[in-house]
Formats: sequence, structure tokens, C-alpha cells
Amino acid sequence: MAKPVSQHAPPSKAAMEANRPKVWAVGSGKGGVGKSFVSANLGLALSRQGKRVVMVDLDLGGANLHTCLGIGQPETTLSDFFTADTRDINELVTPVCDHVGVISGAADGLNIANIKYFQKVKILRNLHRIDADYIILDLGAGTSFNTLDFFIFADRGILSVIPEPTSIENTYRFLKCVCIRKLKSVDAATQHIIQNVLTQRRREGRKIRTLAGLFSTMAQLHPDHAAQLARTMACMNMHLIVNQVVESSDIEMGHSFKVACKNYFGMNIDYLGYLHHDTAVLKALRLRKPFISQFPQSRLAINLDHMAATLMTRDAC
Repeated sequence: MAKPVSQHAPPSKAAMEANRPKVWAVGSGKGGVGKSFVSANLGLALSRQGKRVVMVDLDLGGANLHTCLGIGQPETTLSDFFTADTRDINELVTPVCDHVGVISGAADGLNIANIKYFQKVKILRNLHRIDADYIILDLGAGTSFNTLDFFIFADRGILSVIPEPTSIENTYRFLKCVCIRKLKSVDAATQHIIQNVLTQRRREGRKIRTLAGLFSTMAQLHPDHAAQLARTMACMNMHLIVNQVVESSDIEMGHSFKVACKNYFGMNIDYLGYLHHDTAVLKALRLRKPFISQFPQSRLAINLDHMAATLMTRDAC
């Protein structure tokens, strides 16, 4: 006879995964490419679909997500989370509007820009405890280990790039660092084999110059370990947004970037879409109003709604 299931049995791992909030991280290799704008307005677009959203400003030392959301600097910030006074991360959430809250990284202390390892771990361990359907991480620019780890932690990584050479170059660099950092998570035996393959190729005068080349060589020489690498990289859901588009060639740049990433990194990056340059963005900032709320029928707002809906659909698959 089958043994009855206890009413107090713990939920299955699958059920826990289904119930936890989805985490999206918005990053780039360069400042001034609209990460905070994208983060704020994607979050508000999700709320328009009835989702509970909390945005976390992890541009530590230069936090301004609250400005894009049209509110003043919150009284509680992540700095408070590193003290003994704040134990529940939900206590840091400042309401913005219905279904939307923000955890600010803004603080006067100099140390907030370079948090210690244990502080980063504390944030990572508590993100899934936030009472929300979606959590959006607005990351700082650059390739510090903290920024890379927050980006890798997310269920989806969203890259904001503008059609300028410096932005494109720094985004390639950011992606390269993300991939290398992610590869550190494979087991020690696979890491050892990778080092041996790289060393042997250098001695032979056939230096491996791309990550795609490394994956291809590993597949030829060590298929089992190559399969582990493929699984490790496949769990990274990457999306590209081209921001501040002016000309049609700017839109095409997104497609070219996607192809280049496949050739260089050996990974598929989804070209989520593009956002036109719009002077109303600055107008909304000056009015201290969220753009998507102030101009809900604009072409930019419609595109943001579409991007949010697309990602929600993929999360549901």
C-alpha cells in the first residue's frame, strides 16, 4: 500500500524553483549606456502586467536608479543591510508605486562602492527572499568581480549597448570576463584539462585566441569535459538591447553583434530589440517622473512593454 504523503512534507525542489522570484540583471562594460533607464522602465513594464517587482540598485557608489523611478533618495539603503540592525532584506524596500519597490545602493560612505566578499555573498543569499515576482538588478559598469558575479547569478542577463565604438568594445570585454568568470565554476578536473590544452597549443605555436576556439578544441580532445563546459555556458540566458538608436545602421549593429558573439564566444545571444533616442527621456528625468509612466503611448514605451512581455513569455517556458 502506498504510504500517504504527510501534509507537512517540505515542498519539492521544482516547486521551490517555480515559486522563487525571477532575477534579471542589466549590465554593460561602460557607463552612460542607459542601464538604469532600462532597469527602471522594464520593471515598470512588468508592473503594468500585474507583476510585483523590486529593483535593486547595485551600481554601488554611483546609484541613481531612484532618480529614474521619480523618487528621492531612499532613507534605507544596502548599507543598512550590512549592519546588525537590518536582518530582513525586505525591510530595505522603498515603495515606488503599486506593485513596485526599490532597494537603493545610494549612500554617503566611501566603502559602499567596493563591498567586501562576505557582503556580496550576503546580498546573493538573500535576493531570492525578496517578496516579489521579479527582481531587477541594475549593475554598475565595468568588470569587477562583484559586478560579474551579480550578472552571472541572474536568471537572465540583459546587456545595454549604444551604437558607439567604445560601448561595443567594452561590451565585448565585459562578455569575455563574464564567460571566463563563469568557467571558474566547472570542476577542478575540467579546469586542469583546459589549462593543459591552452599550454599545449601555445607550445605548438597554435595559440587558441577565442573562447569558441577553446570549446571546439575541447570537443575534439576531451568530449566529456567539453559537454560539461557546454552545459555550464548554456544556462546563461543573455539578451542584447541596443539603446539610443538614431539610424537604421544602429539597428543592424545588434544583429552584427550577435553574430560576432557566436563566432568569438561560441554562445547564442538573443537580440531582444532596440530603443530609439528620444528627447522625452531627459524631459521625464527633469520632471522626476518615470518615463514609461509619463509617456505610456510613446514608441519607446511600447518597445519596452514588448521586451518585458517577451522575457516573461520565455520565463514561462
